[in-house]
Amino acid sequence: MNRSMPVLAVAGACFLSACGGAASGANSASPSPRGNGFNGASGQLVQINGQTLIVTGPNGDLTVTYTTTTTFTKTSIATLADVVSGACIFATGQKDAAGALTATTLLVSPKTASGCAARGFGPNGGPGASPAPDASPRPSPTARPSDAANAAFVSGEVTAVSGPSITVKTAADGSQTITIASAASITDSATVTASALQDGECLRASGSKDSTGVVQASAITITPADPSGTCTTGIGGRRGGGFPGGGGNGG
Repeated sequence: MNRSMPVLAVAGACFLSACGGAASGANSASPSPRGNGFNGASGQLVQINGQTLIVTGPNGDLTVTYTTTTTFTKTSIATLADVVSGACIFATGQKDAAGALTATTLLVSPKTASGCAARGFGPNGGPGASPAPDASPRPSPTARPSDAANAAFVSGEVTAVSGPSITVKTAADGSQTITIASAASITDSATVTASALQDGECLRASGSKDSTGVVQASAITITPADPSGTCTTGIGGRRGGGFPGGGGNGG
C-alpha cells in the first residue's frame, strides 16, 4: 500500500465504541494534550502482523495490539432500505417548532438479546451520551451556532417504517416518529471479528497505552476509507491520521 497516502483521522462515530473514551477529573495526572479525552489511536491500517496492527498517522506509524477479548465493530454505508422494524437506530438532526425531528444522520445496528439499550444507544451511553464536563472544551451557550438549540437525537428500536417516516420505541418506552431527510447520511454498524480487518481501512482503537506507546486495544471500530482512499475525521475538523496534538494518539 502507498504509505505516503494522505491520511485523515477516523470519524469520532464510531458511534458505538467511541463514547467510552471521555477523560475524568480523576485522571488529570495524564491529560490529553488538548483535552480531547480519547485514550487510544486512530488512522489508516497499513499492516497486519498477527494481533499487531500498524496504523499510519500524519506524524508516523502507530502500533495497536489486540487480544481475544477485544471487540470489533464495523461501520459501512447503508440506505433507507436497511432501516427495518426490529433494528436499533441512533438518529441526529434538527427539530421543528412542533418538536418533530428530521434526521440528517442515522446509524443502524442489529438488535441484541438485551435490546437496543445494551448497545450503548441513548443518553446514558454510546452515541447519545453526554460527555463528561471536563472531557473537552464545551462552548458557551451564548457561543453556539444559531441552530444548535434545535439539534436533537432519537435512539431506540424501529417499530414501523413508511417511506422516510420511521417510528421508534425509545428507552423510556415512549414512541416517537421521525423523518429521514432525503440527503441523510445512513450507516450500518455490526459486530464483527478480527478477520474483518483489511489494509486500507480506517481504524479507531480504544484502550490503554504501555510504556512504549503501544495501544492495547479493548475495542476497535472499522470504517471504510472515503472514495479517495483516505480516512475522514469529525474530531475538531483536523486533517490527518492522528488525534489533535499527539501524533495520532490521545493522552
